[in-house]
Amino acid sequence: MITQVGWLVLVTAGFLLLPATARPTLPFGIRVPRERAGELRPIRVAYRVVVVVLGATATAGALAGATGLLPVLVVACLLAHWAAAGFVARAKRSWPQVRQGMTADTSLRTDPVRLPWPYLAPAPAIVAGTAVLGLVSDPVQRTESTSWSAASPVTHQLVVLALALSAVVTIPRARPELDAARPESSARAYRAYLAGTVRIVALLATAVIAALAVKALLSWRLVTPGSVWTALTIALPAAAFAVALIWLVRAGDAGHRLDRDDTEDTGVVQRDDDRHWHLGGLVYANRTDPALLVHQRVGSRWTLNLGHPASWLTLVAFLVLALLAN
Repeated sequence: MITQVGWLVLVTAGFLLLPATARPTLPFGIRVPRERAGELRPIRVAYRVVVVVLGATATAGALAGATGLLPVLVVACLLAHWAAAGFVARAKRSWPQVRQGMTADTSLRTDPVRLPWPYLAPAPAIVAGTAVLGLVSDPVQRTESTSWSAASPVTHQLVVLALALSAVVTIPRARPELDAARPESSARAYRAYLAGTVRIVALLATAVIAALAVKALLSWRLVTPGSVWTALTIALPAAAFAVALIWLVRAGDAGHRLDRDDTEDTGVVQRDDDRHWHLGGLVYANRTDPALLVHQRVGSRWTLNLGHPASWLTLVAFLVLALLAN
């Protein structure tokens, strides 16, 4: 019961913070002019009230002994977010039309964000070291292990490494998220955001791979089991996730908090493509868009363009990797 209550509180807090992670021009996944964003405060307040009521009701039910409330709360909060997006879209339709435009930063192709090799190098080194230790360890001890096979730790590490490498290669090549109203300042901020994000991905991968290496050492009995080693398997990823969270809060969604130039204003707003975004900015599907990877409007991460045929092949590849990790 205590575990369920803890997860319910965390989910409620996450959905309460979700609107604050979005750019000011994308409340609940709907694109609006910057000067109009303040008019939507009542919708944000109403959304947070609904989430608090949902979270409090689910927590009370868990304390009373009910089970299985976590997925119900997640779905209910997602529906609340979707409803808030609908209210924003309705308010937007009553506003006068504004000039729309697009901007591009060609330097992201001619001078792309470099791969963070110093951050990436430790991860494959740890994988190689784990594989070597697995080969030289006592095979009797490996076969006596009930939870891990000899190859399982290295397989998990390779899956994490493959995901990280694919992320740091594809993210800088995804379609950039720029603001036509502030083309130069948003381009600078987005480049800084990309550079920081690929470093964070490399850091997270290294921490998870290191934690898997510690688990392998425990499983193969190459170290004496103890609370310190067990704590390392949790502390290493937790510390990396804490650093990632701090970076995301500081940078903001697509780096909008790194854009500190308030003097630039072209008099236009970014082109409206709301019709291609679904479920409050969570899902993107556009058959005419050649981009495979786009920055999601909610949650400060990238998502697949489900209108692109290659996106389904990518999902199948991720499914295969997930099956290999089990």
